[in-house]
Amino acid sequence: MSQLSTLGITDADLSPRLKFVNILPSAVFIATVVALLLSGAPRQAPSIHQLSHNAQLYGWTGAVLGTVGSVVAGLLLQPLELASIRFLEGYWSARGPLAPLGRMGAWVQQRRKSKLMWQVERLPSGDPLKDDARHRLTRMPHQWPVLPTALGNRLRAAEERAGRPYRLNALLAWPRLYYVVSPETLQKLAEYRNQLDIMTRLCISFALAAPVTAALLALHTWWLAVSLAFGLLSWLAYRSAVHAATMYGDAFCAVIDVYRLKLLPEMSIAIPADTDKERELNASLTKLWQRKDTDLEPPAVPYTSGSS
Repeated sequence: MSQLSTLGITDADLSPRLKFVNILPSAVFIATVVALLLSGAPRQAPSIHQLSHNAQLYGWTGAVLGTVGSVVAGLLLQPLELASIRFLEGYWSARGPLAPLGRMGAWVQQRRKSKLMWQVERLPSGDPLKDDARHRLTRMPHQWPVLPTALGNRLRAAEERAGRPYRLNALLAWPRLYYVVSPETLQKLAEYRNQLDIMTRLCISFALAAPVTAALLALHTWWLAVSLAFGLLSWLAYRSAVHAATMYGDAFCAVIDVYRLKLLPEMSIAIPADTDKERELNASLTKLWQRKDTDLEPPAVPYTSGSS
């Protein structure tokens, strides 16, 4: 990003996460569209000679504009990180244009879950298919309804699985656990999260590039393979995102296992004697943390004698 130095922007101003999660996918999309336009599309079939000629014509001015455009696009899209992941998870409006697709996707995912449950219940012990089905079933949500996408179900299942043995709502506990988890653990968890985020953003970037390149290359039949390639890359990025979600979910569960009890002394609450007592305590803490208006008198939680 040496071109940005002319504007007073250095590498220190751009975090690694901003570079890879936001700027890189934006740069891929912008570079693809600009390269096709400079190579003569849509008036003529793309030409390396035309691309080279136009690149020399625009020179450093074009390079600076392209780099700045990528950075600006990355900055504008940064607040949409969570929204992009939620979109790929399948959190779509029940009345929006994607509602029919969402219902169909949820039906397909429920069918897959039902098949796995049937294999676990009916196949004999020791059958490899039964063991595989039991393992795959852990990647599906049980407490909450299934979502239309595999990515959404993988993450939702991890959220359930993390606190289930302790009757702990992991989503409620995590903002509080964040303050007692070691920096090294947070950094490792952030690495898994970054892998997930960059794959989802690349998936969306490639998915957008496919129809745009198809429109630019519609008059040049063989060049439509470029659009098909972007569609394939989008699918591969999505599958990578699902795999990254599995690793992130497993890491999240491990953090809950290791650090959940470290939160209690910080809250001046005695550590329970066993898991049964812990489950009772966690049920009370969940009601406190939910802050529901219907719970006018949430259950009492005992503090240690040394609390102020």
